[in-house]
Amino acid sequence: MKLLENKNALITGGGRGIGKAVALDFASSGANVAVVARTKNELDQTVKEIEQFGVEGLAIQADLSNLEQLKKCTEKFLDYYKKCDILICNAGMTQAASIIEFPIEKAKNLFDLNIMGYYGMIKYIVPNMIKYGGGNIQMTSSVQGNVFFLPKKAAYSASKAAITAMGKCLSPELKPHNISVNVILPGGVETKMTQYLREKGQIMPTVPPEDISPIYLFLATEEAKKNGYGGKVIDQMKIFNFLPEIKEFVEEKPFNIKKVYKEMKNNMKKDHALMFRKNTELIEFLIKFKR
Repeated sequence: MKLLENKNALITGGGRGIGKAVALDFASSGANVAVVARTKNELDQTVKEIEQFGVEGLAIQADLSNLEQLKKCTEKFLDYYKKCDILICNAGMTQAASIIEFPIEKAKNLFDLNIMGYYGMIKYIVPNMIKYGGGNIQMTSSVQGNVFFLPKKAAYSASKAAITAMGKCLSPELKPHNISVNVILPGGVETKMTQYLREKGQIMPTVPPEDISPIYLFLATEEAKKNGYGGKVIDQMKIFNFLPEIKEFVEEKPFNIKKVYKEMKNNMKKDHALMFRKNTELIEFLIKFKR
């Protein structure tokens, strides 16, 4: 049986970048997947690729900064699939301008999409999850606004800090309903947004979205819930800083991740060893994951 067999997932920002990569990993793992974005041709292409895995795909064109369109989006999803098992809040916009240069109308639109787009989507989907006995919610935040605080990023970083705070509050609120909530902090990911920032002079190291999408897949599994991952904030950059070292150590041979930790911890930086210990199941999943 596949990891997400017969699950229904709703992914915002699913036409490209991280959202698309997550959608395809979910589909290959047995989930039916609806993707939401503003650009129809990107959505249609993603759905075409989703359906190649023998699952149902659905394209929902919507501007999630508009609360009326957001509500209609959730209604369309639930009319089609009836229940939502997994919600990935991922759609967002960025900024590359000082507070003086950045028009306040654009700042409002950014907050409407990056904050209210998440809040509204969760508000409208959670009653359905409660009705059907639980679910999984994941929220794409960023290292910016949580780990790094850069100039010309005030609105964007504030929105990402808000997403993390929202997730931390929702986790204990929804846990009694068997709904797990996670926040993922991606670092630099090679997307259209990153290309735009590079043109504006904001340079950062990047990884392909396909490198980090397995994090979302793991967090959506029963294995993650069983091992207490609900409520965690996952810093992708910190894990990826030492993941190659672990991969080199295990060398494709069968391994027990807890034994690997015991053998490696004394030779690792303290913060790496702590991150390894707290995320052993996720790290094992990332090492073993094959498409």
